[in-house]
Amino acid sequence: MSVTDTSQRSPASGADMLLSALEEAERDQPEGCMVLRAVRDSDGSITDFEWLWANPAAARSLGRSPEMLRGRRLREVSPDAGLGGRLDVLRDVVETGRPAADSFPEGDAWLQGTAVPLRDGVLLRLRDVTSALRVEEGVRDTLAWVRDVLEGTPDAFFTVDVDWRVTYVNHQAAAISGRTQEQLFRRVLWEACPELLGTRLERELRRVAAESVATTFEVRLSPGRWHEVHAWCANGNLSVFATDITPKKQLEAERDMLLSREHTGRLEAEALVRQRTEELVAARERLVQSEKLAMAGQLAAGVGHEINNPLSYVTGNLQFALEQLELLAGSPGDTAALKDALDALREAREGAERIRVTVRDLQTFARADEPHLSPVDVHAALEFGLSMSMPHLRYRAQVERRYGGVPTVMAHEARLGQVFLQLLVNAAFAIPEGDSEHHRVSLTTRTEGAWVVVEVTDTGHGMAPEVLERVFEPFFTTRSVGEGTGLGLSTALGLVRSMRGELTATSTPGGGSTFRVRLPTTHEVALPPGPEAVECVAERKRVLVVDDEPQLTSVLRRVLGGRHDVVLLHSGREALELLARDDAFDIVFCDLMMGDFTGMDVYDVLSRRQPEVLSRFVFMTGGGFTERARVFLQTVPLPRIEKPFEPGTLRALVEGAPPRAGAQGPPAREAEGE
Repeated sequence: MSVTDTSQRSPASGADMLLSALEEAERDQPEGCMVLRAVRDSDGSITDFEWLWANPAAARSLGRSPEMLRGRRLREVSPDAGLGGRLDVLRDVVETGRPAADSFPEGDAWLQGTAVPLRDGVLLRLRDVTSALRVEEGVRDTLAWVRDVLEGTPDAFFTVDVDWRVTYVNHQAAAISGRTQEQLFRRVLWEACPELLGTRLERELRRVAAESVATTFEVRLSPGRWHEVHAWCANGNLSVFATDITPKKQLEAERDMLLSREHTGRLEAEALVRQRTEELVAARERLVQSEKLAMAGQLAAGVGHEINNPLSYVTGNLQFALEQLELLAGSPGDTAALKDALDALREAREGAERIRVTVRDLQTFARADEPHLSPVDVHAALEFGLSMSMPHLRYRAQVERRYGGVPTVMAHEARLGQVFLQLLVNAAFAIPEGDSEHHRVSLTTRTEGAWVVVEVTDTGHGMAPEVLERVFEPFFTTRSVGEGTGLGLSTALGLVRSMRGELTATSTPGGGSTFRVRLPTTHEVALPPGPEAVECVAERKRVLVVDDEPQLTSVLRRVLGGRHDVVLLHSGREALELLARDDAFDIVFCDLMMGDFTGMDVYDVLSRRQPEVLSRFVFMTGGGFTERARVFLQTVPLPRIEKPFEPGTLRALVEGAPPRAGAQGPPAREAEGE
């Protein structure tokens, strides 16, 4: 069959006019436009298309000029892969009369063609979609990459739209929900996963959607599994990332448990430290007390000797005086016997005075635990220590006093005496017995600026440097086992420091030792005790004596009764009854410790009933050996005298008492038991 070429037929004049108008309209358009006429064979079948016209944009898209295209066949210009390969599409447009559109490559570009029927041909518009297709391809590649990333990540991820329908869910999120991706996709989240309703996840996601904000929170999405959720909203769509933080939460739980155990352990350790500290303090107190008891044991023999000597001649002289007085009763006028009896009584009184001083010093030693600082005469404290340590010093060395004029120091009298006692006993043990003629213990006092310095120097065996270095160390001792605890000097150091002082030592092996005590002064000169006041005749006073020891009340009656009116009572209750009826006494001597009703009880009752009477009270005490008595003596600011007392002290207190109001009244009747 031959092909008939109809391309040489001239178009009608109306078609020419239409083509000219189209050419004019499309010449400067950015999109391509061309008119193709069908080329048919003898049977009328379309075998090709011929260009009647093409605007510059269409010609450029094909890599030609408009003049080169005019009259050319489609297959001559464009390869089958390009526009030439769209012959069937264009034929179908002509034959069916329906427009068609498709995309095809043309060289390096992609063109989108839209063909509409035009008489025996087509009007074809071309648009370069290369950039759009590349962008679309890039988007597809990116989406594929993002999808691969989201599917490969260990984190759960899903998105929902404004209607809470799941628009994407990776396999991790599906696995957490216990469902497949297909079961979740395009489903409403709350319907697909009803277990999320009422949870924190629902509350937070609804808040993010309502407020268009981003948030991060932790939630337990399944038993034993914790996730950190990041949620944000964009254009009504909600995206959710969930990272498994179960290992982190387990570590936090372990850390919290360890911290709790550590805290508990620390509290237990602190409690144990407190307990051990209390035990150590108690042990230290027991050791200190043990040291005091050890020292008391060392002094016991000497003190017993000091007491027994005067006690021997006190009892002997009293017995002799009684025998002589009995003889005088039968032989009046024997003046020699009377003189011997008086001498014996005088010696007995001297012996009793020595016993009184020894007992007073022991009481001073017992009061060392009372923490009260006051101006103290260091010489008096030294004499106390010397009197207590003399049984150890007498057979070892001679004592030399080199006292200077020094002011008083702010200290605790009993504790300072204990310090000097320890230093003197320490000096005694540094000197061998039996050679007192060749050894000395020197006591020196002087002032150095604002300090009073007291030195105790001995001529004993001295100390080596390594011993001197540890001499104040607790439990360190050079004595044999059983002879000392090693706490004496360390205790003395602690006592001196508690009085804001210093204690140091120097020594030379074979050359003796010197212990030096430095104490701050009170800038008050300590005056030596003056002579006893000369007794003078005073007006007669009314005196009440309350003591449950009849012999003691009798002594007070004998001492005071010659010049004053004395009333004796042997009970605190009797004293309260008498004072309720008659309180016209110039002075009241009341014993502190009595059997049924103590002087402290009397004070308590009178402080409520008759407080004005208490200003005339003087308490008598043999020592506060109970806790209540010690507290009473420390806190109640009333005068007190210690037993045994001197008659001169009693008379001075009575005669120094101001006369009571209405002193001219008749004296009260003395109570029974006088």
